[in-house]
Amino acid sequence: MKQIMLKRGKEEKYLRGYPLIEKEDAFEMPNMDEGELIALVDEGKNFIATAYYGEQNKGIGWVLSLDSTEKIEHKFFVNLFENAKEERTYYENVNGINAYRLFNAEGDGIGGLTIDNYDGHLLIQWYSVGIYRLKDRILPAIKETFEYKSIFEKKRFKGMETTSDFVAGEAPEFPYVIEENNLFYNINLDDGPMTGIFLDQKDVRKKLRDQYSEDKDILNLFSYTGAFSVATSMNARSTTSVDLANRARALTEDNFGLNEMDLENNHIFIMDVFDYFKYAYRHGLTYDVVVIDPPSFARNKKKTFSVQKNYHELIEGAVDILNENGHLVLSTNSSAFPQKAFKKMINHTLDSMNLDYTITDVMGLPKDFKSNPHYKPSKYLKVVFVQING
Repeated sequence: MKQIMLKRGKEEKYLRGYPLIEKEDAFEMPNMDEGELIALVDEGKNFIATAYYGEQNKGIGWVLSLDSTEKIEHKFFVNLFENAKEERTYYENVNGINAYRLFNAEGDGIGGLTIDNYDGHLLIQWYSVGIYRLKDRILPAIKETFEYKSIFEKKRFKGMETTSDFVAGEAPEFPYVIEENNLFYNINLDDGPMTGIFLDQKDVRKKLRDQYSEDKDILNLFSYTGAFSVATSMNARSTTSVDLANRARALTEDNFGLNEMDLENNHIFIMDVFDYFKYAYRHGLTYDVVVIDPPSFARNKKKTFSVQKNYHELIEGAVDILNENGHLVLSTNSSAFPQKAFKKMINHTLDSMNLDYTITDVMGLPKDFKSNPHYKPSKYLKVVFVQING
């Protein structure tokens, strides 16, 4: 096994459980192939960890074990998957939810790999060439550990971001209906990089429905397939979904139809969000709750959007059409935007507008999205509920 020698003092963070191999920590690196198992050693050639080499935007590989006697073979992966399965027992037994994450990358012990369960149809996502080249060891362990109706995979690494493939079992017809918090949503595991719903927002949708939507007018920005709108429509006076993608209308309408919700009070606009702010202001449209959950980066003909550079503009636009004592639900899944920095941006933006406001809730990932306590970016989801007073 080839070795990466770490710079003096860098071994300590890996011994404490830091999972990502960062290139700047390496003093000496041999030529390696993607997917190759490697040993991290200190300058005295003492063993630190076994890892796999896999370049992605976050680093050059992930630690697999701190045990020098551990063999990274079939049983190793089975044990990790069995542990992950046991920790999700709640979701196997609870009524009203049949879609959740089975295995969450470095949180469960293998950076770059996730497995989601959509009512027995499993989706494996590979985030680097390196982890994908370990597929022949990983896939048999998945099949042995988890019950499944079918298995699909998505390759999320450079050059393959839209590749989806059927792997095993009996493929369902898509769209396929899953249940979340006693509501129904269409998903498709074989259509580009996304599936139709973001499972990491399940708890946020439930809180919005149960605590923030009663007799309220809800605005859902970057609405995609309208999941936030469907969740809140049960109790809301009205919902408005806004997304730039043309297909968002049909996908959102279908989700409302699944839940037998009338479109009369559930409105859909295919429009740039910033253009919608102007449209709503011009037409005197106001809302009690505005949900803002943008992509980390987006580009259209008019504008390039980055959450770190432009999120404050979304807050400013939303405040202009927010009713008295209304709520902003501010969300980002950007791991490059830590919670502290995200909350600082929110406070700075609202303070600069001379607003009186109260943060009423702060949420993160649901418990099936297990994170690594030694690696802060694994807690990538930040959701802040803010009431604008007066």
